[in-house]
Amino acid sequence: MPRRRAFRHPLLLTLALAIAGEAESQLAYPYYLNGNATQDNCNCYTLTPAVNARFGSVWNVNKIDLNTSFEFNFSVYLGSKDNDGADGIVFVLQPINTQLGSQGGGLGFANVSPSVGVTIDTYQNIATGENNGDPVFDHIAIQRNGDLSHTSSNNLAGPVTALAGNDNIEDGRWHLLNVKWDASTKRLSAAMDGVDRVSADIDMVKDVFNNDPMVY
Repeated sequence: MPRRRAFRHPLLLTLALAIAGEAESQLAYPYYLNGNATQDNCNCYTLTPAVNARFGSVWNVNKIDLNTSFEFNFSVYLGSKDNDGADGIVFVLQPINTQLGSQGGGLGFANVSPSVGVTIDTYQNIATGENNGDPVFDHIAIQRNGDLSHTSSNNLAGPVTALAGNDNIEDGRWHLLNVKWDASTKRLSAAMDGVDRVSADIDMVKDVFNNDPMVY
C-alpha cells in the first residue's frame, strides 16, 4: 500500500505463498483490490500507476491462522525515481476487512489497528511535517497498530536499509521480499533478496489480536 502525495512511478508486485494446510480451492481468486490497484495477470498486481495522488491495496480475501506458520514471497518493483518517487509499500496482517487503504504519509497502513506491518519506506517524511523518525535511506521495519513512528514502542524492529549495503531500493529493479512467521517460536521476519533484514519476537495472537488468530 503506497503512500504520500505524489506517485511518479508504478509500484508493482508479484506474489507466491506457502501456508501449511490451506486448501487449493481457496487460492483460485483470493485477492480483493482497492483504489487504483489493478491485476496484470494471475499473480502480478500494479498497486499504483505512474500518476500523482494515487493509492492501491491488494488483500487476500481468505483469513489465515496465525497458529500456523507461513511464508510469503513477493517480487516488488518500487520504481526508478529516488528523490521524487512514491512512498513505499507495506505487508499487513489485520482482522478488520479487505477494504482498507489510503493515500498519504502512512503507506495506507496508518491507524489500522490492530495490525502488524512489514513496511518498506522509500520517502523521508520529515520534510512534509510527518516526523516519524524516518532515516534518510530507504528502509524496512516491522511496526504495530498502524503506528509509523520509529520512536514509538510500536516499532518492533528496524529501521534498517531495505537492501543490505544499499541506501536506495528505487533502482528500477525487481527485488524479492520474503516474509516468514514461525508460529512455534512466535517470530516474524523479513528478508530482501535473500538477506535477512528485520525480525521481531512477538506473540501476535495474544499481544496484538486479542487472542483471535484469524487475520487478513
